[in-house]
Amino acid sequence: MNLEPTTTADERGELFGVHIPELQLPDDEYRAAMRAAALAADELYIELGSGHGNGLVIAAAEFGARAFGVEYLEDANERAVAAALRAGVGDRVNVRREDLRTTDPTPADVLYLHLGPAFHDLLAPRLERMLTRSTRVIAAGWRVPGWLPVPGTQDSWDAGYVYRPADPLLHATWGPALDSDTGRIVREFHAHADLEAIEARVDGVVDDQGSIELSAHVAGRGQSILAAWDPTTIAGEVTLWARCRAGRFSSRGAGAPSAPDPRTYQPNLPAT
Repeated sequence: MNLEPTTTADERGELFGVHIPELQLPDDEYRAAMRAAALAADELYIELGSGHGNGLVIAAAEFGARAFGVEYLEDANERAVAAALRAGVGDRVNVRREDLRTTDPTPADVLYLHLGPAFHDLLAPRLERMLTRSTRVIAAGWRVPGWLPVPGTQDSWDAGYVYRPADPLLHATWGPALDSDTGRIVREFHAHADLEAIEARVDGVVDDQGSIELSAHVAGRGQSILAAWDPTTIAGEVTLWARCRAGRFSSRGAGAPSAPDPRTYQPNLPAT
């Protein structure tokens, strides 16, 4: 997108959501967010919509991080550079004027968003695909639909959420293994991030008639998938695996109880 220098603030606000520099978090909230995300010295902190640079300066001066800001307002970028120089961290802070929707987030160790729910949801699939498994995302003010916060982070910061969106381990929950009325076992898998597919595997023996039926092969954010099988045909532990769009596999979820030998197993039939 090409914006002329004469673009008005109102037009820029309409194009880029509710974020303007004056709506940045107070400094103490920045600090709490960075502590919750465990920002460490020499890590790369990227802020999309960096405004006047308060967060960039705090990340560099107080946490020892390298800080990179993306902001479309030139006057805000100038103020951010001046603030970094005053704080003595001009060599650790960089800002760039560009469209945050096309910014490459891949190098980030910690990525900060304070852009409004529409932008958070818009950016989510791209971040899931591009970030590394260890990258932490700070979403200030609004949660990202379909993402689960890193456990414990909300205890130390209550003004937003900290996520690891590219780590499938944090975005799959497993329901109990239930016997259906037909004697089949049904297990529920719930994907909270944009996981692309699931696979069912058996650690054991499957006879000629054995199979595992999945209700869906593509798991959209927040959807449940059911796996069902006949325990008389599978003598082993069934395990569901999740795959995100970047190709990373989660560790396996808790397997269903191993079925007895199918040659001797008799299902519990309902009383007649």
